[in-house]
Amino acid sequence: MTRPGQDDTGHGNSAKQRGNIYLAVFIVLFGLFILNVLLGKAGIQFGWDLPFLLGDVPEFLLLLVSAVFLMLAALRRERTQSGDDS
Repeated sequence: MTRPGQDDTGHGNSAKQRGNIYLAVFIVLFGLFILNVLLGKAGIQFGWDLPFLLGDVPEFLLLLVSAVFLMLAALRRERTQSGDDS
């Protein structure tokens, strides 16, 4: 029995796997963003001098790229659910 978006040969999973990869990249990038924010807050709170924190622009770019990967994962999931698997 096949699902929508999957043919008898099982090739429908490649688009879903790509969507899962996009989601994994989003999780890693967003985790780095959250870690940077929390370390920055801890540095302010406890007076730590952390030289490896991202500045304002790189932090924004990290958040932007993670949002792009979240959108790509959502679009890929929509495509696999609608059955258009190109």
